[in-house]
Amino acid sequence: MKKWLRALLLGVAFTLVLVPAALAGTATVEELQQVFPEMPAGDSVLTRGVFAALLAEAAGIQVDEPTVDNQGEAWYLPAVRVLQEKGVIRGYPDGSLHTDRPVTLLEAAAMSSRVLGLPDGTVPPEVKVALEEESWGYTPYAWLTKVGLLGSGEDPAAYLTVDQGLAFLTRVFGTDPKAEEIVRAAQEAQTKIKDLRFTSSITMGFRPRPEAAGSVPTITMEGNTVSEFIYPLTLHQRMDVTVNLPVEAMPGGDLPEGGKMRMNIEQYLVDGNLYQKVEMPGAAEPLWMKIPGEVMPHLESLLEQSGNYAGLPPELQEAFHLHYLGEDVVEGRKVHRIAYYGRLDDWQALMKAFPTGLAPELQQALKEAGEVIKSLSFWGEEAIGVEDNLSYGAEMTGLVVLADELQGQALPLESLTFTMRSRDYRYDTGLTIQLPPEALAAEELPSVFPEPEAGAPGEDTAQQ
Repeated sequence: MKKWLRALLLGVAFTLVLVPAALAGTATVEELQQVFPEMPAGDSVLTRGVFAALLAEAAGIQVDEPTVDNQGEAWYLPAVRVLQEKGVIRGYPDGSLHTDRPVTLLEAAAMSSRVLGLPDGTVPPEVKVALEEESWGYTPYAWLTKVGLLGSGEDPAAYLTVDQGLAFLTRVFGTDPKAEEIVRAAQEAQTKIKDLRFTSSITMGFRPRPEAAGSVPTITMEGNTVSEFIYPLTLHQRMDVTVNLPVEAMPGGDLPEGGKMRMNIEQYLVDGNLYQKVEMPGAAEPLWMKIPGEVMPHLESLLEQSGNYAGLPPELQEAFHLHYLGEDVVEGRKVHRIAYYGRLDDWQALMKAFPTGLAPELQQALKEAGEVIKSLSFWGEEAIGVEDNLSYGAEMTGLVVLADELQGQALPLESLTFTMRSRDYRYDTGLTIQLPPEALAAEELPSVFPEPEAGAPGEDTAQQ
């Protein structure tokens, strides 16, 4: 595996620890009203150009002040140019932006979703919307509906008024106080549990760049996990993973039937040591290994950070937004449904949120991940018990957009998408976790992470 891809997967894995902990900044109507040189009537129609200026303000996108050369142009055009450079506003098939035309709810949803990091080619969620699947904006409209920002009865073709546009943007780029209150209560409840068991499923797929689509095989992965925790530092997990290899694109290889390579992984975290058992095709017997201590993070800090909603840097708190979806019933239990979504572009800010005590090898690998990742966005939902504030279900889709190139070489992959679903939560059942004798006899695995070098940190000198 190329070093940049290994670093990418490591960076994504560590980010998953932090995402549920994020709270958000809030865009207010009063702040957005300051964008107008002169406040128009609330029931007047909002144009595409004016919406672009409001969107830039709501999302915190820096817009340059007008210069002497463009002082005679429309006041919103500097924002339009910035959003056009970022691919947020793209115009009509004839290439014109038509900034003076009224903006529709569908156009507003599409532009907002791009700011939130929703890349082209993303698979839409399973949700009913008032829009045909063939529509150009079906996917972004569906995602905003999924997280409760659009109602199923709204007309996507309707023109937005000024008041409606302000309300839409403050909803998209704000945080619901009720949702924030519930999330903080969930964090507090989490600190009091003694043990936890739940099951998860995950799917993952890479999207090649259009120019590399014929030469880069499409590989997907799916798996299921049973996780058991005894707090603070004991863990047992069983995972079955299937990697789907494109047989037709990999001729002559010794591939399993149907291109499906299945692996079973079991791991224990006991007394600060991590042990893994791997069963995979071609292996005569399961392989036990001990993960070397120098690549393990400071585990107590990791667990503390994963539950510390209020302790993230302001840059991360402002990147995510919460929305209350109402009450529901999960496995006979009344729950609050909380949606969260957001985008991260500042990898350095994210690095500050990682737990302290990371080994130098991990720090180096995470630094390399920052050179590969252009942005990460997350769209998720959690079910939190009404009576006890504990989680009883979660679903999250992560979208990782990759840099165009690394050290002057084009990257063949455009994005990585993964979806995680967790369910069957059981708390304080008196769990016991016993380390098997064969795990204690396992050999220590050589480090798979590069040691920091004086040269270029992302240089890929070898493949595995």
